[in-house]
Amino acid sequence: MAGPDIPAVKRAGLPVDFDRLASEGDGWLTPEDRYALKTWGVCNQEQDHVFMVRVRNPGGALPTAQARGLARVARSFGPDWLHLTTRQNVELHWVEARRVPSLLDAITEIGLTTRSGCGHTMRNVMCSEDAGLSLDEPFDCLTDARAVSDAILARSSELNCQLPSRINIAFGGSPRCRADALLNDAGFVSVVRDGEAGYELWGGGSLGKAPFLAVKLADFIPRGDAQAAAEALVEVFVAHGDFDKPTKGRMKFVVERLGEAGFRAAWDQAFAAARSRPHLPTPPVEVLGEADRVAMLSHVPPGGWSTGVRPQRTPGLCTLTVDIPLGDTNGSELDLLCDLADRYADGALNLSRDQNVVLRNVAVANVTAIRDALRPRGLFLAGEAHTASVRACTGSAVCALGITTAPDAGKALLTSAGLGRNSSLRVHVSGCPNSCAQHQAGDIGLAGSKVRIGGRSRDGYHVFLGADLGARRVGEVVGRVAGEDVPAAVEAVVGTWESLRHDGEGLGSTVARIGHDAFARQLEAVMAERWATGPEPGSELAPTTTPATASVAGLAPGSVTAVTISGTTLAVANVDGAYCAVADECPHAGASLSRGSLEGTSLHCPRHGGAFDVRTGEVLAGPPTEPVRCYPVEVTGGVIRVPVPTGAPD
Repeated sequence: MAGPDIPAVKRAGLPVDFDRLASEGDGWLTPEDRYALKTWGVCNQEQDHVFMVRVRNPGGALPTAQARGLARVARSFGPDWLHLTTRQNVELHWVEARRVPSLLDAITEIGLTTRSGCGHTMRNVMCSEDAGLSLDEPFDCLTDARAVSDAILARSSELNCQLPSRINIAFGGSPRCRADALLNDAGFVSVVRDGEAGYELWGGGSLGKAPFLAVKLADFIPRGDAQAAAEALVEVFVAHGDFDKPTKGRMKFVVERLGEAGFRAAWDQAFAAARSRPHLPTPPVEVLGEADRVAMLSHVPPGGWSTGVRPQRTPGLCTLTVDIPLGDTNGSELDLLCDLADRYADGALNLSRDQNVVLRNVAVANVTAIRDALRPRGLFLAGEAHTASVRACTGSAVCALGITTAPDAGKALLTSAGLGRNSSLRVHVSGCPNSCAQHQAGDIGLAGSKVRIGGRSRDGYHVFLGADLGARRVGEVVGRVAGEDVPAAVEAVVGTWESLRHDGEGLGSTVARIGHDAFARQLEAVMAERWATGPEPGSELAPTTTPATASVAGLAPGSVTAVTISGTTLAVANVDGAYCAVADECPHAGASLSRGSLEGTSLHCPRHGGAFDVRTGEVLAGPPTEPVRCYPVEVTGGVIRVPVPTGAPD
């Protein structure tokens, strides 16, 4: 079946005939009808005549009354299976086409909605599950996250017909939340300035096939302006996004076209206008002062503090994380967790971004009772089952876009010896390049693909290494492996890291220091014919050759990008309006200089920190000892051209 004409169905108002769907099933649906259903959270499955339905859970906090309602719905409308997503939503699968309208009514009756769950909409607004409780969170931002969600969701009928693509939003102030801010279209990082609660705002981040880390838009926005700030981002997106080319519709492409300065200026203007409009008042929150760490840590839960049992600011209370392997659960498990939340916690299940369930405000004396209640069901607090930390999407088991069954790869890794020795390592498994499990952000990322290994094509994975969001680095492809060989490849990666890491060094930092090529060579040696280095030729991850020209408008001052001309890849830099080009490969260890940072005329290598003068190629700081090759640049009519002789060395 041909893909939908998405711009056309948006212009038509996204009509959905639920009555006909209930009476006739889905045989009459056109591709455009199926896209319109997505805006109600209803997506095709790989199988015919059944659907996945995604239920929104703004901020991640799910009151037990609603969680019990979802458990009933899962039993009534499907195979009693609920999938917790990396965006704090809940998915129901295998819903028969004729029963979809009744299911949506049942979801509404328990006070939840599927509206804008999929498609080019505002997706869920995430919030830190530790907001207001942990040492890292300066105040509870859940109220603001929900207010932004409600304000934009109320405009769904209008906005879903206008948005060029989807929007993801995240709130929170912990180091983890700062990393999330880089990966989302809008990231609100909780901060306090002069005693006032507010947010540092980031915009334009996204992973997928073309990862792009967000840019900072504001150092401080008062809480009362959070809704206006989000509305302004939406308005800039609608005004400047590519509505007619959905594959180029994400907000990151707006940043790319306008440049960081232009994008920030457009948002500033829209924000000033949005602030002048009326908004609902913002309820006050407590700005949390310095916690009494001595009193907090004087209480010891049975078994001590751990990843799954964390102290709260209030002495004697703790936060528990219940490990839900790969985010898959069922109605009876959900009922059990609700019983525990009602009896021992605050009456809510907080769905985490790692597909687990968090119980808040638990008295340390009750930790043993919760452990004892979980164990007969095969459930454990995080870190206590001695299994790996793996997140995974549903993959081709049910998703129409999936290439591989990501849960199968995830299950094969749960008992990995190497991951078991290093419980802090995170493995993210996506069933396709679209990064639902955010494979470029994991310590080890796996993206489902058709791969050719040892002369034979099969289902497999691209392996990503080197992510360190604190250093503004996402993982890069080192090679590819068949699905059945994923555990062996992961063991080889972990073992190599263990042998080479410095004290306190994460996997991403070790990969950056040693080099992607070195890790790939080790995997070649270990895996032999079961491994292929680099991305699959012809895939969306394979290098492509761009024209010999590039738009000046797409490269902001202080920025650098890669351009391939006549087979030569260059790092092209904009130095205050003057353009310079050098070979994209660092002569020290082969890193891509276009992924580095530009400070004035100094281009810093992302791998070992060496620096070069982009005007001359001269080494400004070691460890490189050889200059990088420099190329002349011509600028004519707003277009840069770099003359490169055919056959010039890469």
